[in-house]
Amino acid sequence: MKTLLTGATGLVGANLAHLLCQQGERPRLLVRERSDRRGLRGLGYHEVLGDVLDAGSLRGAMKGVERVYHVAGTVRFAPSTREDISRINAQATQNVLEAARGAGVRRVVVVSSIAAVGHGTMTEPATEDDVYTEAGDNPHPDTRREAERLALEASGSTLEVLAGNPGFVLGPYDVRPSTGQLLRLVAKGLVVVYPSGGTNVVNAQDVARGLQLIMEKGRPGERYILGGENLTFRELLTICAEEAGVPPPRIPLPDGVVKAVGRFGDAVGRLAPDLFEHVNTAFLQALPLPAYHSSAKAMRELGYRPRPVRLGIREALRWFQEEGMLPRDRPLKPRGVVG
Repeated sequence: MKTLLTGATGLVGANLAHLLCQQGERPRLLVRERSDRRGLRGLGYHEVLGDVLDAGSLRGAMKGVERVYHVAGTVRFAPSTREDISRINAQATQNVLEAARGAGVRRVVVVSSIAAVGHGTMTEPATEDDVYTEAGDNPHPDTRREAERLALEASGSTLEVLAGNPGFVLGPYDVRPSTGQLLRLVAKGLVVVYPSGGTNVVNAQDVARGLQLIMEKGRPGERYILGGENLTFRELLTICAEEAGVPPPRIPLPDGVVKAVGRFGDAVGRLAPDLFEHVNTAFLQALPLPAYHSSAKAMRELGYRPRPVRLGIREALRWFQEEGMLPRDRPLKPRGVVG
């Protein structure tokens, strides 16, 4: 069965490509010419040059394909980038669906995010039935919700479409890096404070397996949260520090300071949006909030079984050091124990 994977050079896509290849597949990967392929090193795959924003390249990539994992997307938060993000997340998803339908593809799994799902508490985590209601001008959840809506509404008798909603993903092959930038900062001892909120954190390799389970067993037109552990940011940063062998952050970051920094970023970030991508109200307003989610549906219907997040953090730090993205002359000394 021929499989096409978009977004294969990103964190989730690369881990999915590794999984498929380890299981004996030779997937077809849609890759942009200038993409960093380090995360795919050593894999046996068929590469097709193209872009999810180029309908022509998608049509060529879809020939003879029976199933598609649409992983390509972007995570950006500055309101000034909304138009670009909408094209990459929402319009590209529409392009993939149209090309898949035209090529007679049987099944498409679209990678969304828990950003498209409502927030829950530690005692009552959000499920797939919860609706995102947070106010604010944050293009990331907005475009993720729109892409997911387009995907699930396209599901029908000739083309089955499903969505996977990963939590905060950490793991190896994060070449840009994305979420791995947090790990690198912690490993270098540069994170000394922690905000009051929290989120659901998951291993990239578990997300890859979860997406495969959605493809194999998921119900068309449904979305599935692929989470790991609900952790406060202090707990998450402590685990990262333990795995890197550095002191954990011990200074709480007051909510008022977070808001003030966000307003400062709003004002200054218009002059240099790339430098202030994570220093604006749209991004920082979420840090004091509880944003916890349940993977019970995926566990019940698909047999999804996430492992301790610590394993993904350990693998990510090891890979960063192997790639020279963390100093090689300072060996990692994990202090954590996986239960």
